[in-house]
Amino acid sequence: MQTVVLENLSKTFSGGKKAVKDVSLSLEKGEVFGFLGPNGAGKTTTVKLLNGMLVPSEGRCSVMGYDPVRDPEKVHAVSGVLTEHARMYDNMTGLQNLIFYAQIFGISEEEGKKRAMVLLEKLELKEAAEQKLAAYSTGMRQRLSLARAMIHRPEVLFLDEPTSGLDPESAQNVNRLIREMAGE
Repeated sequence: MQTVVLENLSKTFSGGKKAVKDVSLSLEKGEVFGFLGPNGAGKTTTVKLLNGMLVPSEGRCSVMGYDPVRDPEKVHAVSGVLTEHARMYDNMTGLQNLIFYAQIFGISEEEGKKRAMVLLEKLELKEAAEQKLAAYSTGMRQRLSLARAMIHRPEVLFLDEPTSGLDPESAQNVNRLIREMAGE
């Protein structure tokens, strides 16, 4: 099944800046795909188009058969998103943040806690589960943001610079987790 489809997708911002130009591709279930390019190449803009945060100027896209412009809530239900500057609540612990976001997806507090603990373990944050987010380093925040994107077990995961701010060992662990998830 095609999970992500882009057909002649383009985005031109007011003022004429063309961020994405005529991109076409399709991705199958379990496939890992990455955009490489310099700042300003349109990578983040493409992720925002796929999640309904922006509307294409031309072309179309779909995620699990849903149009992000017409059905953004359905796209959000089947996908997880890690943005470069993900925001969470500094006055809550890492565990509390994950449980909170799980509940937004309709997951019970008990199930949310179970899922959160598994993700915290996989992302080497178990020891910091009860620390307030304000005490987390940049790398810890990035890993917790990845856990947040995965808490509802999405079918598609969009990661915008998932290893930004991570030390080499943590980056390798994140890449390993992404490969494991693709296999599932």
